Amino acid sequence: MIESSLKKLIFSAFFLAMGFILPMLIGQIPTVGKALLPMHIPIFLCGMICDCKYGALIGFILPILRSLLFSVPVMYPTAIAVAFEMACYGLTVGLIYGFSKRKSIFSIYVSMIIAMIVGRMPFGMMKARRRPSVLGVM
Repeated sequence: MIESSLKKLIFSAFFLAMGFILPMLIGQIPTVGKALLPMHIPIFLCGMICDCKYGALIGFILPILRSLLFSVPVMYPTAIAVAFEMACYGLTVGLIYGFSKRKSIFSIYVSMIIAMIVGRMPFGMMKARRRPSVLGVM
């Protein structure tokens, strides 16, 4: 039990470090960096390999730490919104992949696609601006 939780902790630290390094490496080529979204890749891997709890935690911590250390992304509103988005990615991909009976390429794709859909919801809610109602009453 202790040995497996230690492995998950070590892998989570590795994915956190990978989340710092990958955007710097891939970001040197702007068109590729924006198309790949390299900060998301370690979160998906962490959610599938470690567990949904570790995926959600690393997903939430990574953008906030990147914003504090490198000022990229900007803390408010972007890093906060991305933190909730990536926490949902890690949680959802870990839950769906963990419940799949066969660990196959198909289950990886299904869990990632569902996680991408679910993860965009909090990002959209955080980025949405308050709009006045039709009657002018809020």
